[in-house]
Amino acid sequence: MSGFRPFNPNGNDESVGNGQGFIDYNDASTSGTPLVLTGGVWTTIPNDGLGPSSNSLYKPDSITELMDVSSGAIDATETDLGDVLFVRNDFVVTPGTNNTSLEFRYALGTSPAYTLEKVMGRLDSGSGIPYRFSLDVHKVYVGDTNTKDAPIVLQVKLSAGGTLVNNGTVITLVKP
Repeated sequence: MSGFRPFNPNGNDESVGNGQGFIDYNDASTSGTPLVLTGGVWTTIPNDGLGPSSNSLYKPDSITELMDVSSGAIDATETDLGDVLFVRNDFVVTPGTNNTSLEFRYALGTSPAYTLEKVMGRLDSGSGIPYRFSLDVHKVYVGDTNTKDAPIVLQVKLSAGGTLVNNGTVITLVKP
């Protein structure tokens, strides 16, 4: 596929190509101890990038990282204006109460700060049941320096208490 470099048998992460590619950040911080969600409160999803399936073999050339693993926020500072990030998150929410609703958002920018939000729906199969969210792909374009230079924070809000395990986030960079 154009824009992605093949597996490098030498095992190094040197980037080549036209600046497009992806990095997959798998989280290990919530696998043993899930993140506690307080009902009605936006909670930032952590990602330490230390999960076993993390993959930087296909990262875009001239890009060191697309996520700040100390905070789990997407880092677009090395991208160019007009670039597009396609983001696929993979997390599991276990509600403590039946019929809770789940929302997801990206908190972006600083001046002004803004959000991109999505209602993920009601979790109606029961409390204590894990609900996996893994197939949605979100488009975030780098249209101004406010988006480019500020962290893009991933957050969830559950209407009642529960827990979250973050499997990870793959971020694909596409150049215009």
